[in-house]
Amino acid sequence: MAVGAQTRAVLFDFGGTLFDYADLARGQLESVLALADRLGIEATPAELARAQRRATGAVFRDYLARPYYLHEDFFADSLRALGRELGVELSNEDVAFYFQVQHANRARDFRLREGVHETLAALRDAGLHLGIVSNIDEADLHHLIDLGELRPRFDSLLSSEAARSCKPDHGIFRIALDRAGCEPEEALFVGDTLAQDVLGANQIGMRSVLLWHRDDRPPPADGARPHHVIRRIPELLDLVRAA
Repeated sequence: MAVGAQTRAVLFDFGGTLFDYADLARGQLESVLALADRLGIEATPAELARAQRRATGAVFRDYLARPYYLHEDFFADSLRALGRELGVELSNEDVAFYFQVQHANRARDFRLREGVHETLAALRDAGLHLGIVSNIDEADLHHLIDLGELRPRFDSLLSSEAARSCKPDHGIFRIALDRAGCEPEEALFVGDTLAQDVLGANQIGMRSVLLWHRDDRPPPADGARPHHVIRRIPELLDLVRAA
């Protein structure tokens, strides 16, 4: 594969990009159902799912403006907000119970998107630095990396906890570029969110690539604008060839 002179690194978001959260949805709902059963809450799975979406969305909007936070805290606050949606205050033991069930379900259901290993191997063969830049805590990042058997594929792995910076804050991107040994314009950043991945990459001067895997509608026209849009991970190979 011929690599353009301006491309020395490809940096990836992890969750939603290299794996699909939809694959974890069943286990997520099972975890909420187990918590509701523990608390004696009578609600249908649909009611619980709607309550969790409302609670998580409200907490996410609050956290998004923060340059750094532990995702353990974000998820715990989201869970407590869910409890309030259901009319209960969760104890620390309730939160720990939920995470224990969720962790087991996630290990059962985790899988990478189609073509991830093959695409990463081809990019490495082309001499590119490959890195993960993820808004996730250290323990979760390395657990999921090992579930996907991805450790040999990457030159650098960077969590928001290690960087003490969360996308779209500049700090985490600067550290990732330092590890890659390149300037922003020499790197592609691949992610699935406009507000965190594309916005942050654009602001620091990287070429942003939005993974938009929905076939029913195009990406939103408002918000940050990616330099490139792909629908499948293997499309990165043609993008790098053309760089």
